[in-house]
Amino acid sequence: MMATNAKRLLARLRRPWQGTAPRGAETWNAEYESGRWEYLGDQSELARFSVLIGYMTHFKPGGSVLDIGCGAGVLYQRMQPHGYARYVGVDLSGSAIGKIAARDERSTFLAADGEHYEPDGKFDIVVFNEVLYFFRDPQSAVRRYARSLQSGGIVLVSTCTAFKGGTGILDRLKQTFRVLDETRVTHGSNPWSWLVTALEP
Repeated sequence: MMATNAKRLLARLRRPWQGTAPRGAETWNAEYESGRWEYLGDQSELARFSVLIGYMTHFKPGGSVLDIGCGAGVLYQRMQPHGYARYVGVDLSGSAIGKIAARDERSTFLAADGEHYEPDGKFDIVVFNEVLYFFRDPQSAVRRYARSLQSGGIVLVSTCTAFKGGTGILDRLKQTFRVLDETRVTHGSNPWSWLVTALEP
């Protein structure tokens, strides 16, 4: 099952956009409702999420987090044992947001377009976990969100190296932001890896 999911994901990541418009909420809703993205909570994704959480707790322990493209809240669930001051998750898919359970008084989840959402308040960490490929202008979006960081705040980006254009997006971000650290994550015999990068404006 895991091998089948991996093959499907790799085929999808290597496909260029069909047409000029990013995928709409209806498409994402249908995929979340069908269970297509449930594997993100599996062991095969654990290492990547663990690096993200490691950076969060190392650079900004107990900080406030803005998670753009939060999906069904896998990062939020994995963050529970570590603590945070505030957690705001934003995703285009209302179906994904509806799947998030065990919320607390410090967390808020919104169905909104992550590329254009206007944050309320300041955050210690802004996370872009496998989402920037789906934006029309990822560079502008990250620069805009960086203005919502507290002084000394950081941006975390997870990038799948197999995704068409993914490493190019990351390379351009590195020209704008200072790289605090970067970890390459692999899993099993998968032919791709993930780059998890901590950036500072």
